[in-house]
Amino acid sequence: MDKLKELGIDDEFGAYYDAEIVHRKEINSARSDGYNDGKQEGKRETATFIAKTMLKAGESVNKVMSYTGLKKKDIQLLM
Repeated sequence: MDKLKELGIDDEFGAYYDAEIVHRKEINSARSDGYNDGKQEGKRETATFIAKTMLKAGESVNKVMSYTGLKKKDIQLLM
C-alpha cells in the first residue's frame, strides 16, 4: 500500500492508485454489508425460535409479540 501511495504521486501511476483505493473501499463495504445482513438474520432466527417455543408452551400471541418483537402476522404464520 505504501508503494502504491508513492506511485500515486506520479501521474502515470495515479490512476492505478486511485482504482486500487476504490476497489479496497468496495470490498470493505461489501464485507460490512454481509456482516450486518448475517447479524440481522441471526436475530430473526433467534426470535422465531423463541416464538415457536412460547407458542408450544401455550403463551398468548400478544405475550410472544412482546417478548420477541415479532409482528402478529409473523407469529400467526408459525402456528
